[in-house]
Amino acid sequence: MDTRGNTDPAEARDVTEFLALLRELKERRGLTYRQLEQRAAEQGEVLARSTLADVLGGRRLPRPEVLAVFVRACGDGEQVAAWLDARENVAARSRTAATPGAEQTPPDSRRIPRLPRVPRVPRVPLLLVSAAVLALAALTAWMLISNGPSTGPSADSSADHSEPTPDGKATARSAAIPAGWVRIRPAVAPALCVTDGLVQDGRYDSLVAVQRPCGEVAPQRTRLERAGTDTYRIKWVHPARGEGCLTVLSAGRSADGLLEARDACEAADTFRVDRAPTTGKADRYVFRAAGQQCLGVKGARTSAGTEVMLERCTGGKGQTFHIEPAPTH
Repeated sequence: MDTRGNTDPAEARDVTEFLALLRELKERRGLTYRQLEQRAAEQGEVLARSTLADVLGGRRLPRPEVLAVFVRACGDGEQVAAWLDARENVAARSRTAATPGAEQTPPDSRRIPRLPRVPRVPRVPLLLVSAAVLALAALTAWMLISNGPSTGPSADSSADHSEPTPDGKATARSAAIPAGWVRIRPAVAPALCVTDGLVQDGRYDSLVAVQRPCGEVAPQRTRLERAGTDTYRIKWVHPARGEGCLTVLSAGRSADGLLEARDACEAADTFRVDRAPTTGKADRYVFRAAGQQCLGVKGARTSAGTEVMLERCTGGKGQTFHIEPAPTH
């Protein structure tokens, strides 16, 4: 049990101090790497001991998702936002401190370097060069004829788009995202689906994105409409209300972060759909927006009618979703 007070992440002034506070948090809780890994697993998250060792023994700031999982595993879940704020502040100070050094680069170092001398090579008779060129042309023609025209997917299709993940490993993120009509189910409440509904406290009177029983979604249908590589618009189609794409509301505090379907899809918000990095399951995804924002179930609640809205990315289970083909009726 922690009997020595609390660790305040706001005290960190640089990366070294921030990492020292993370180690202090672990020591205050008296938890081993194995115990932290187990506590994260009990919450449906992944926090490998090797990752912990790299973070606490390294010199770089941990990724926000890893930081959030670590803080929750330490039993300090109510302070996740404070830790994330402190991380952003430290990262901003590091960038600011690095800028003056770049401006003080000596003028001589900015000169274009002289090209190295190329060693003289013996001349090749023109006849041999011509023969080599003809042979290369014949080989290229043979390869084109034998291979035939390409029948693979075009760059605009929904084929795999491999990109590096935050830990440097490549993954084809869009490969498993089904085309056509889909269901989006929150990982915290897999029996529910993201669809339309009214805000529970009545602070906004239009239909917004909520989680409701999947059996109550029809006749509305959902489609992920590609807007770019790994970026999508969430489109709703209803036989009576027509079609619209989810747009993040920001007009007034009462509506901030809520998602409402708007007719002008070309002006709707787009989301990068990534495989969830901390769940260890390939069929779970995170919807990311600009500014380290993610879609999430408000408060990670499991009750029907809870709003699905834009919030700070924390890597929590409430920001993880299943995407699957919608059942045919």
